[in-house]
Amino acid sequence: MQDKPFSPESLAQRWQCSPEKVRTMFHNGDLKGFRLGKLIRIPASEVERYECQIPTLSHDTEGNGPSPSATANDAFVSRLVRQTGGWPKLELESFGHDETPPPVSASLTYGLGT
Repeated sequence: MQDKPFSPESLAQRWQCSPEKVRTMFHNGDLKGFRLGKLIRIPASEVERYECQIPTLSHDTEGNGPSPSATANDAFVSRLVRQTGGWPKLELESFGHDETPPPVSASLTYGLGT
């Protein structure tokens, strides 16, 4: 048995948008469906296809955009790259078996002034 088709109102409730938005998507060809007289119906298979195509329609998220901290971090990295002329260059230092690491002063270890 096939699932019942959605009306614009029931689909809008599922997607938490307005019925007019669903009708506009139908008229623009974003959603395939059919008419019963003046009524618009969207098959369940079409709803599933569209939901799989658009990952931002998940019901368990509070917002669909990036988190504010991610946006702030991206802006910081962009500024850093512009100001330094590229990604910072890091060099690895290795200590062989014969070498001893340089001494660490108490002022660096414990935050004491020199």
